[in-house]
Amino acid sequence: MDTILSLYEAFKSLDYTTLSDPSVLWILYSMLFVILFLENGVLPAAFLPGDSLLFITGILISLDIFHFGLINVVLIAGGACGTWLGYIQGRWLGKTKMVQNWMGHLPTKYHQRAEVLFHKYGLAALFIGRFIPFVRTLLPMLAGLSGLKNIRFHIFNWLSATLWIFLITTAGYLFGLSPLFKAYEKQFMTLFMLIPVFLLVLGLIASLWVVLRRWAITKRAAAKQDKH
Repeated sequence: MDTILSLYEAFKSLDYTTLSDPSVLWILYSMLFVILFLENGVLPAAFLPGDSLLFITGILISLDIFHFGLINVVLIAGGACGTWLGYIQGRWLGKTKMVQNWMGHLPTKYHQRAEVLFHKYGLAALFIGRFIPFVRTLLPMLAGLSGLKNIRFHIFNWLSATLWIFLITTAGYLFGLSPLFKAYEKQFMTLFMLIPVFLLVLGLIASLWVVLRRWAITKRAAAKQDKH
């Protein structure tokens, strides 16, 4: 807990010396790996702010906090391994009550987007779906449920993870080198630190609302059955 608080203070005060400390740096690497792994592979964690964290990571690369090659390898591994976990859930656990319940908690519009993309483009949909929050968590499950072969899935999985992560981190990196960012570095970093927190809170609220809404619908359905 103390380390997390020290990281927060370092970000808040833009203490790049602390953030560059090897003992702290590996904690950051590990945290980013875990966040991408969960966001790509576990439906209850689909609200985690993957895209904004990738952009911030790119900015931190431009500030010499992260090594461009190493952090991209870590992030790609996290995203691809998470997607593989989602595929396994679809293939082996897709019919279980637990996974069906997870899928039911996501808004219908994301189910529809994922199904349209998958049925129209097959595994190539992973390239498009990577850039759509929630959809990138659902697509691997649909691939698993369809019974697609493991080897083909792995090829598309790693290629799409590489493209998604490389493009967004590179965009953040280039923005971090821009004169605009240099002129308002503190203001931008404060804003970019707040965005993931805001998205996380918003995602939690939305998830809670969906759960409560489904509970209310189930309760009303049970009440109607009791009346009959």
